[in-house]
Amino acid sequence: MPSCLNPGLLKVISWNRRSDPVTMPHMNGRRTSEKRIQNCFPHITIMWGGLAVILLFSGCSEHPGLTAYRQRDYSASLREFRAANDPLGSFAVGVMHYKGEGVTPDPQQAAVWFRRAAAMGHAGAQYNLGLLYLNGEGVPRDHQEAFRCFRQAAGQGHVNAQLNLALMYAQGDGVAKDLQETLRWFHLAADQGSHKAQVHLGEMFFRGEGVRKDRGEAARWFLMAATQGSAEAQIYLGMMYLRGQGVKKDRGEAEAWLRKAAAQGSGRAQQYLDQMSAPSKQEQVLSSSKEGH
Repeated sequence: MPSCLNPGLLKVISWNRRSDPVTMPHMNGRRTSEKRIQNCFPHITIMWGGLAVILLFSGCSEHPGLTAYRQRDYSASLREFRAANDPLGSFAVGVMHYKGEGVTPDPQQAAVWFRRAAAMGHAGAQYNLGLLYLNGEGVPRDHQEAFRCFRQAAGQGHVNAQLNLALMYAQGDGVAKDLQETLRWFHLAADQGSHKAQVHLGEMFFRGEGVRKDRGEAARWFLMAATQGSAEAQIYLGMMYLRGQGVKKDRGEAEAWLRKAAAQGSGRAQQYLDQMSAPSKQEQVLSSSKEGH
């Protein structure tokens, strides 16, 4: 029976790092925190209890519980999933308890079923259980246990678990700080297409954190993320073209990338474009984005 390993969702742990005006002109210490639970049903986005729950169908179509689920017969669906006594069924029951489908929303019961599926090797369940431990939902808050769960899922190739693992190593959260491990797990997630991991790798190469400083390599990772639509990477790349850092100085390329970010609603990208459009202010935007030494 196929398993659901679609890695569409993640909890991003904020990585406390210094603000760098060149590579991070729009961040300035902002903390990000996305709390999401992964599951395996049809493509619907639901907001519940502050968590974004995106239902994914990939790889689950042969499970008998899904027939009832598609018909919104959640009681029958739960019976089928529970009776299956397999990793996917236990995972699905955990998701339904978490979301309150056919039962009262109950993170404690969700944790029980995710733990069963995780013990049977379900990477999505290992990841979700890690999120619950990270946030203290249905279980005591325990970042070391969260790290252990993410490590299990990451070892199976779960891209968002790999990203979380890298962030925990970077911050020393639930594990000793280790920038070499940070780099390794960011690489694994980035190689699977995670634009967030690609941006973080770009930052590490730009600054020389855990790796030899290499602006050209930084630009390569930023370009990968930027072409996926990451506004953050588009701003990084635009400023590097404006200053000729790691790439040949090119005002046209700088404007093109900043416009892409501005089109996504980035106020900082628009601010840079406005400054660039006024000749007397061009030095201002260059100096305001200069890396401090």
